[in-house]
Parts: sequence; C-alpha cells; structure tokens
Amino acid sequence: MANVSFEDLTFRDDPNRDGEVRVDFMNTYYFFVEKDDLGRVGDFDLQDDGSIDFSCSETKALNKLNRILADGFQDLTHRNRHKDALYVHRNSGIPLMGTNEFGVVDRGSNILEIKPLTGCNMSCVFCSVKEGKNNKSDVVVEEEYLVEQVKELVAIKDNPVEANIGPQGEPLLYPRLVDLVEDLNNIDGVEVVSMNSNGVTLSRWLVDRLADAGLDRINLSMHGSEPDVAEDLMDEPYELEDVKDNVRLCEGNIDVLVAPVLVPGFNEDQMDGLIEFAKTIENERFPTIGIQNYLNYKHGRNITEQMPWDDFYEWLNRKEDEHDMSLRMTTDTFDIVQDNTLDRPFRKDDKVEVELLADGRRSHETLGRAGNRCVTVLHADKTHGRETVRLVRDKHNIFTGVVE
Repeated sequence: MANVSFEDLTFRDDPNRDGEVRVDFMNTYYFFVEKDDLGRVGDFDLQDDGSIDFSCSETKALNKLNRILADGFQDLTHRNRHKDALYVHRNSGIPLMGTNEFGVVDRGSNILEIKPLTGCNMSCVFCSVKEGKNNKSDVVVEEEYLVEQVKELVAIKDNPVEANIGPQGEPLLYPRLVDLVEDLNNIDGVEVVSMNSNGVTLSRWLVDRLADAGLDRINLSMHGSEPDVAEDLMDEPYELEDVKDNVRLCEGNIDVLVAPVLVPGFNEDQMDGLIEFAKTIENERFPTIGIQNYLNYKHGRNITEQMPWDDFYEWLNRKEDEHDMSLRMTTDTFDIVQDNTLDRPFRKDDKVEVELLADGRRSHETLGRAGNRCVTVLHADKTHGRETVRLVRDKHNIFTGVVE
C-alpha cells in the first residue's frame, strides 16, 4: 500500500464528472484524470486530505501516476476564470527568458521584472496588455524555476537589484506569492522586493505574511478618487474604500506607492483627490505617489489618444506646484542604473530553428525554444515539432518570429 501526496496537488471526486477524478493544483487550477487510468496503476482510494492510496508499491505508483498527471496538465484550467492555463516549470522545456508575458525580463538595468502568472481580477479600460476580460489563455510559472532564473541574472549585476513582481495580471492571484517574495528576498544581491498590485484582495493576514517574507513596496494601481469613477476605470466590481483600508493595513509594514495612470478624458479630475490621499500614507523609504502618463500599446485597450509628453510634464509641473510635492517617478526615485545583462543570442531578421512546445496565449501564437530563450512564433500551423523562424523582435532578449 502506498499513500501518494504532493505539495501543490490534491485529488477528489467531482459529483458532476462520473468516471473521473478532479486534480486541484495550487488551489487555483484544476484538471481531470480518468478513473480507469488510475485503476491501471492499482486499486486506489481517495483520502480526505487530498492524497491518494494505491494498492501497489510507492515506486510503481509514482512512476505510472506521474505520466497520467503530465497528460492531465495539458488540460489545466483556471478555477475562477474558467480559462485554459499553461504551467511552465523546469521540466516543461520552456525558457523563462524571451517573452514579455511570463518569466523574467531584464531591460539592462538593476531592476528585474518577475512575471509569475498572467490574468487579472480587474479589467482596466486602459490596460496596456488587455488583461481581465479577454480571450487569451493563462500562464502560471513554477516558483522555484523563477527563482533559479532570477539568481542567474542577479549574479551578473554590478549594482544592488530590485526584484519587481510585475506580471501581466495581478500578482496577489499567484498561489505561491509569499514563497516567491521570501525566496527573492533571500537572494544575495537583491536589495528591494516590490510588487505591482490593485490591492483588492489584500488582508491583514496576507499583509503580515508578505511583510515577514520581505516585501518592501507595493506599487498600487489606483486611478480614481471617487468610488464610481474608480470602479468604471477598473471595469469590475471595485470598492475604493476597501482598498484604502487595505493600504492602512500596510503602514509600518510595507511601503505603498499610489501609481495612478492619467487617462485623458477619463480621470484628470480625480488626480487631486488621489494626491491628497497619498499625502496621508506614512512610508518609511519610498515616496507615496507617482503619476503615470497613459500610453497606447500594440496589445492594449487603447481607449483614447495619449497625451504628448511635453503636455504631460507641463501638467505634472503645475500639479506639483499646487500640492507642493513631487508627483513623478524617475530613475533616481528607485536608484535605477544601467547594468549588465545577458547577451542576446539572436538578432532581429536572424533565421533560427525553433522547437515548438505549446500554444501561446493568443490563437495565432505558439511558444517555442531556441537555445535557452523562449520564442513566440506567429501563425505556425502546428504546436509541436521544429520550424525555421525569422525573428521580427529581439529587444531586451524578447523574441518574436514568423515561420519562413
């Protein structure tokens, strides 16, 4: 008799799926496996603690069960968003450098962008990557795999590093967030661990755990000072006062920087209220507000024309005079300096052989590997095999290609 359990997997019956066992992953994702397949491993019995007993030896059970689970992961689904999800882990073959959507992005400074998942509980009307309501699939990355990649990059930096957890989505939805913050904080050379968040699901329990793990700052996505305007901009149920209460939970534990986006025609009249709220925040190290200019992006919602930079800075100067405080985020604000980065193994217009590994987030995208970089391949006619690809993007070690 073997009792098999996993840290992030639990097994249970689903009354709506006769003949199948539901496998929950990190309490957020799930897939199903056939009971007949489990029966071929040996007689089995699901336990109340989420483990599973087999009548055979543990070695035999694990060998056969792991193959069944690997197939099941191909149908991974997000529990709340009801979307297909891809699990990127050390044995998936998918590198964590090469894409802007997950993994680690190094833009040649001492700030590293850590992207453990995609997907958001808000659907901001101005979102630069159109998260929230969309027809894209989701990605979640193994925590240990992320940390390994960050360690490799930190080792080549000459300056103290800020590890910014800034995914295309909401990091508070990442099930292993506290572990990630703690492990990033423990890397030699990492001085600051920060996170971009809408703050909606913060709680006293979670704030305490994140603070103990070493989170230094939350860059808070708050874009309206009036509840109805704030909710309209988020385009999902959003309680402004609750989020303000969550900010108070952080005081004395985690610095909060309010980071509104100035969206022309939508929230110019909200900025004074946001500035006044930021004045009430008591941070230990970082400023309490930094206003951003709305920009249009290729994959963004692009709801209006962006304000010319000269006009934005003129507006910003005026507001700084009115409120007698700095409202801008600069490289000096966060001690950002240029620093070493990994060489680009390929260049735009190079033709490279790519091993195709999985569907991308959009229907016309496929994820592949060339060397130790992820490559997003456009309009491939298959998801596995090899293709010769011409690269159309190479900036910051982010690679996109088209099939030749």
